[in-house]
Parts: sequence; C-alpha cells; structure tokens
Amino acid sequence: MNDLPITKTRSIRECGKDEFWLRDKIYDDPTILGLGNLQAVSKEKSQPQGGRLDLLLKNPDDDSMYEIEIQLGPTDESHIIRTIEYWESEKRRWPKRSHTAVLVAETITNRFFNVVNLLSQAVPIIGIQATIVQIGDLQALHLTKIIDSYEEPEENEAPQQYDDRHWIERSPGGLDCARWYKKTLENLYGEIPIKYFESYISLTVAGIARVWINRRKNNRAFIEIKPAEASFQEVVENLNSRNIPFGTRENKFLTFNLNSVELQGSAEMHEWLAEHLAPEALKTV
Repeated sequence: MNDLPITKTRSIRECGKDEFWLRDKIYDDPTILGLGNLQAVSKEKSQPQGGRLDLLLKNPDDDSMYEIEIQLGPTDESHIIRTIEYWESEKRRWPKRSHTAVLVAETITNRFFNVVNLLSQAVPIIGIQATIVQIGDLQALHLTKIIDSYEEPEENEAPQQYDDRHWIERSPGGLDCARWYKKTLENLYGEIPIKYFESYISLTVAGIARVWINRRKNNRAFIEIKPAEASFQEVVENLNSRNIPFGTRENKFLTFNLNSVELQGSAEMHEWLAEHLAPEALKTV
C-alpha cells in the first residue's frame, strides 16, 4: 500500500501572493468562506471614518450583511479594531439588517479569542483562517472557520416588513418582473410565496427559493434563477442554442439583466425555464 502524501502549509506571501489576491479570490466566490450562499456586494468600500472595507457580502435569502476584513499573518490589534469599526459603520447605514463582522487572517491568535469572548454579547464576529496547503508541486487555498461564538439575541422589536408599495416607489419595473414571474410560476406549480426585501424580491417554488429579482438602475432588474440541479446543464445548453444572453454563477444559478418589456418579449423562453425549476412539483391537472 502506498504511503499517503505529506502536506505542508506555506504563507501566502511565500507563494508569491498578497492580500489583494486573497480578497479577489473571496470576491469572485464568497462561498469559499463556508458561511453559506453569500454574494459579493462591493470591495474596497470607503468608510465615513476613513479607511476601506475590504469586502461587503450579503446573504440573498434574508438580506443579512457580512463585513469582511482581510490580513496576512497573525491577527493584530489594528485589524481587530478595524473589523469592528467597519461592522459598526455598516450597521448604522443599514440598521434593519443583520450584520456580522468577519476577520480573515493566516493565523487566529489568542488575542482574537479574548476579544471575541469580551464582545460576544454585543458584536457578531467570526474568525476564519486562510492557509495555502502544498502537496508536492500542487498548492491549494484552504479556509477554515476557527471561531464563531456569537448568538444574536432575539429582538423585542419585530423586523421591518416590506410590501409591494416599497417597490412601486423604488423599482416599478422590477416589481413588474416579479409579478410576471409569480403569475407564470403559479400557472405551473400553484401558490407561489413571495417575499419583499429592500433591494430584491424572492419567489419560492416547492419550498425552495428559486427566483430572485434584484433592482437595478434605469428601472431594470437583475434576475437570478436556480433551476433544479439535474436540469442545469440541459437549461444552459438550450439557452446557448437560442443565442440568448445570460450569465451563470457557481454552476447553479442563471442570471439575466433586463426590464419588464424585455422579459415579456422573451416570455416563451422564460416559461420554458420556469418548468425546469422543480419539475417534480409541476401540477398534473
């Protein structure tokens, strides 16, 4: 029996990379943090008190935000303080959303653990360790959540509720797209729950969120669609054969940037696509 290969860890700088490389890797695919299906919102975001937030991410399912600070080497006081300051700044800007401070470093030190223990009832903070693992000539980035001791207390005040009036004022075109998709899906699956958030609307098919309508400038919408996993490749090949402009994300999601007129103009294709969101749940009568 052959011996298993021996791995070793190397510093990011030793491998010819820097903090900006790590930042861009996370920005391109936020799911590598292991915090769920997060999406990138911005990077190097200027802060009112000075400095720049490395990354701002969000969870599209509940609109929660993640403020990410990145450093190479072991955690130190300045980066710990900066992480908390940026978290507090974004929380003031979006007070109705849930916010989590995240520090990504090559080594999570005891000092960081001590800070988390002190602030665990006030600041939701996570520490993620980033290392490069080498096996022979092959190198790979590995991210591990080291500490996440915060549990957000229940709030007495009910979270702010949004409805279609919120969207009528801010993005009537986006609302039209959501209503079109809701009607189309209900023709296929029956009742479709709809949730209104500040910047997007979600539609649930057979118990799973499958369609998100994100508002964009000029009354356009950025529509994200999650087909059934078994249908994804078939859907992509079909869209390519029709020369339809679309994007993909993580080999799970399809994306379209359009307005309500363009959506209705491609209604036949989107109706076909809707059938592939949850084929097993299609109405039989």
